[in-house]
Amino acid sequence: MRRNEIVFHPVTVSVFALFAVLGYAAWMRSRFPGGDLSNHYFYVLPIIVPFVAFLFSRAQRFRDATVLELSIDTLVVVVSIMRMIGHVPLISGHALFLTYAIARPGSRLTRITAALVMLQVIYLKFFIWHDLITPVTGIILGVAAAFIVRWYGPRRYAPGSLTPFPNNE
Repeated sequence: MRRNEIVFHPVTVSVFALFAVLGYAAWMRSRFPGGDLSNHYFYVLPIIVPFVAFLFSRAQRFRDATVLELSIDTLVVVVSIMRMIGHVPLISGHALFLTYAIARPGSRLTRITAALVMLQVIYLKFFIWHDLITPVTGIILGVAAAFIVRWYGPRRYAPGSLTPFPNNE
């Protein structure tokens, strides 16, 4: 295997995601040593896996990315993170990022893990917290951002395909 194939292999990405989850959990435990973080962990830790997979997927194709793709990737990630650390009203950062990660062209690992976490987010938002506004807004914006990347980005993606053409096409 070439070095590039090892670095971006799904097993390698999954190991990095596991370390990111453990690192975040340890960091939060050090910041709040006596508190009960189980609810926080239940909601935040799962999104780390598709986020790490997304970062690896984007890094693998960074040289082929257009300014439009990079700009929209950055905008979606920044808005999603700002929802966590700041106040971005009426948008679920989880729903925005996960929808975008599912709908934009990228790795299968990113789409699968994002879809699994999205099921959890929809369940929690709709049925537990009775929040219909922020996830729907996040989903709409995520689909719109992915649509822009898919249709106005480079034509190296087969129409209707979630994965790019191989480099030799």
